[in-house]
Amino acid sequence: MMTVDYLSLGEQILFEWFETLITKSIAQLEGKRLANGKLDYFKQELLKQYCTHFVSIRTLAPGLKVAYKGRGDEITALASVAVLTRACLENYSLFYYIYRDPNNFQETYFRFWSWFREGLVDRGRYKTSGHAEKRDKERQEIDRLFAELQECRWYQSLTGKQKARYQKDGLWYFCGKRKLLEKAGFSQAGSDNCYNYFSSYTHPTSAGHLQTSQADYQASKANLNTMLRPLFICSALYLYNYWILFEEISNVLNEEDRVFVTSWRELGSKL
Repeated sequence: MMTVDYLSLGEQILFEWFETLITKSIAQLEGKRLANGKLDYFKQELLKQYCTHFVSIRTLAPGLKVAYKGRGDEITALASVAVLTRACLENYSLFYYIYRDPNNFQETYFRFWSWFREGLVDRGRYKTSGHAEKRDKERQEIDRLFAELQECRWYQSLTGKQKARYQKDGLWYFCGKRKLLEKAGFSQAGSDNCYNYFSSYTHPTSAGHLQTSQADYQASKANLNTMLRPLFICSALYLYNYWILFEEISNVLNEEDRVFVTSWRELGSKL
């Protein structure tokens, strides 16, 4: 049940509380035996990556001081926080799509290894010296995975064009990133608004956003504070679904932590 008091806590308290819950969840799994190798390993690593982004945002959110010609100016890192927040949203929605959205383990298996293969395909586009042998091994792994995964019924359900992109580019899901957010717990309006807003900061016109945001520190800080709400909702959704996957974490939580996370999670469906 949503508790409004938890939604109105100060920014610093929210950062500290969410960071504590995220790091506690990660620590609780250290040394845990992995039954399914890489599939289980990345289930934990995705949250670790999310934590890195989250801590970076917490560091940047209070603002920065830049000294120039003996004068110190206070600025916000609005554009940087926006890009990092979008990374958090994409990390969580990808985690959800692989590990929580599927109806059975076979579908999770197909999505995970398709995602893993896409990473190998993408890395192969970057030419680096001295790694020819590694690239050859990765190309062999790409081919091996394709030979296995094309036998899965989820691959067979793709259209001809989708299969061609799957094989050539590694593309393995064919719904938009806004839809992934909606699947993962944000309302339709929240998904559209969040992604449209945060995506604009990686668009070629983002320099215009930067210029506008730095023109008035107070206005920029107010925008940044508003921007943090989707981040806290995302963190609550991540924790809630993570705790479902790992019962050993859920067993060590207190009731206040549960109500706190539930309050922010439910807000995501009401935006």
